[in-house]
This record gives sequence, structure tokens and C-alpha cells, in this order.
Amino acid sequence: MLEQEIASIIKYTLEKAGNPSPYYDEVPEGFLVPAVYFPVPEISSRGDTFASYAFSYTWFIKFFHIDTPTAHAIGVGVLTALQRDRNLIPLIGDDGEKIGKNFRIKDPSYKKVDSASGVVQLQLSWDSVRPYDDTKSQKMMDYSLELHARSAYNIAVEQSQQRAD
Repeated sequence: MLEQEIASIIKYTLEKAGNPSPYYDEVPEGFLVPAVYFPVPEISSRGDTFASYAFSYTWFIKFFHIDTPTAHAIGVGVLTALQRDRNLIPLIGDDGEKIGKNFRIKDPSYKKVDSASGVVQLQLSWDSVRPYDDTKSQKMMDYSLELHARSAYNIAVEQSQQRAD
């Protein structure tokens, strides 16, 4: 579920932003613009009900361009699309295609990170509720973007890289 939600947000963001160059681990020196940076999201956990627990995610996605107004135009396009779609993100399957289900994020926030550098930030938050006794759920010991070979995340990354080429 974790990687499916993250991969779904990546795919949605890249599509709505016009397929900028995606970066995941770090933004390298001399990176291409327009670009979007997907760092590791912040995760907290809590009990939800007697039968379930929840992970709460906060993700600070950054958009880069040659100047702040141009970066702003890309980021606000994603923000507008989220609001227009009622904060629903279509879930994608292992093949990278929509599976006909959605999940809802909380109302996003958006801000200028640094006026001199052409960077804006979209903050997304959502909760993922899981049953305690679900043996199929992914038990998270460590978060890493290096996942299984053909995971939904990897497929979304591959598709975004193909669009960038």
C-alpha cells in the first residue's frame, strides 16, 4: 500500500506538471529544469481503532525552474488539479496503470521556498489505515526507494524517465 500510494502521487504529479525531470534521492548539481524533487516523505504512526492502525504521511515535493514565477506556474498547476479532482489521487497497479480506485489526500499547502532560486514546494499529507491482522500488508521496517524490480514505484519512475527523454 505504501509504495502504491507514493507511486500514484508521483505519476499524478508528473502528469499534471507537464512531465518535468523527476529526481528522487538528491537533486544533482547541474540538474535539468523544469524539475520536480520527491524526497522521502515524513511518516508518523498511530493506533486507529481496535482493529487497525494508521500511518500519517507528509511529503514536501519541490518544483524547480529558471526563476520563481516559472516554478510557481508548474506547482500551482498541480495544486489546482488536486483541488479540481477533490483531493483524490487515482491508484495505480504494478503495471503503472490506473486500477479504478482512488485515495484522498488532506488539503494541500503550497509555498515559495526561496524567491531567488526558482523553487516552490507543495506539501501533501494523507493517512493510510491498515488492519492489525492483515498478513498481506507491507510491514515497514525501513523506508527505501530501492524497491522490488517491477514495483509500482519503479514503473512510475521508468515512465517518467521515458517521458523526459
